[in-house]
Amino acid sequence: MIGTAYSRITDAIERISRHRAIRLVLPLALALLMLACGESTHPRDTLNPAGDGAQVSAWFFWLYMILDTIIFIIVMVAMIVAIMKFSKKPDDDDSLPPQSHGDMRLEIMWTVIPTIIIVVLAVITVGGVFQLSAKPSEEQKIVDIEVMGKQWWWEFDYKKERISTANEMHVEAGTQVSLHLTSADVIHAFWVPRMSGKRDATPGRTYPLYFKPFASDKLEEYIGQCAELCGASHARMGIKLFVHPKTGPDSYDNWVKKQQEAARAPATALEKQGKKVFETKGCKSCHTIRGVAELTKRSRSTGPDLTHVGSRSTIAALALTNTIDNLAKWVKNPQAVKEAALMTNLNLTDEESKAVATYLYSLK
Repeated sequence: MIGTAYSRITDAIERISRHRAIRLVLPLALALLMLACGESTHPRDTLNPAGDGAQVSAWFFWLYMILDTIIFIIVMVAMIVAIMKFSKKPDDDDSLPPQSHGDMRLEIMWTVIPTIIIVVLAVITVGGVFQLSAKPSEEQKIVDIEVMGKQWWWEFDYKKERISTANEMHVEAGTQVSLHLTSADVIHAFWVPRMSGKRDATPGRTYPLYFKPFASDKLEEYIGQCAELCGASHARMGIKLFVHPKTGPDSYDNWVKKQQEAARAPATALEKQGKKVFETKGCKSCHTIRGVAELTKRSRSTGPDLTHVGSRSTIAALALTNTIDNLAKWVKNPQAVKEAALMTNLNLTDEESKAVATYLYSLK
């Protein structure tokens, strides 16, 4: 009878111990699994900088990570040593060890040392903030771009070069870039992680963002994203940044010259039909094609400049690859591609959609 009761008690204790072990091990296993979900080569990698702004941010990340790791190890080692050294031994009696109250030296040490660490980090961090916000000298070459966030796409105006494009920004390697950020509607945030930190684009205000891409002798591409929740299609408000070399066929100067050219004239019957659809079905009320349909005054509600839309690699703020079929899908029913898109559905027929898509794709 006593043996049976004892057996039941020990079994219950073992079950409780197993449950505790499961509750301890399961969260650790899930944490390890989540770490395995990370993609070390993600295009929005913040720790693989390609510009001076991102380099500063990555440097601070590693500084804090290394310092935090050192502090964590010191605290854990001290705690483990204290537990092992001062825990009750099997041959100890039940008497309490000598009791003491306070230790001035220890209290000064664990107050002064953290204070020194915090002050040093604060000074370094403030220096980094000033470094990131320093306005570039007017004597150096600057790529100057006015950036306007709109639901849900980006407008990039190169005032000096008289170029306007959308969603795909082009800059020069090794040359200072100066952005002037604002918004037409709600708060957006411009962020290309490998190039610089994020900066808000706020209606009625203009904020600067400065960065310099690293020098490169080939064309590079970087992906960015609106980093401020801005409505139904926030997740589809992407950015693609092209960094051109200073010389060669892919140079920034060559890109500027091509973008400054007038729109290509339609060459085929289908392209001519598409141009007619563009001019007669309402497209030109919101979009500019230089030499074809130019808005007398651009406003916060106008759509992207389409003069060289065929040269872009994507459309609809990176939602689709730029192909004739995807262009036709987009112009026929924008809301089917991007939820709540503000582009008007003109109820074009399949034939009209195909024609205007063919024409737009020809605008290289």
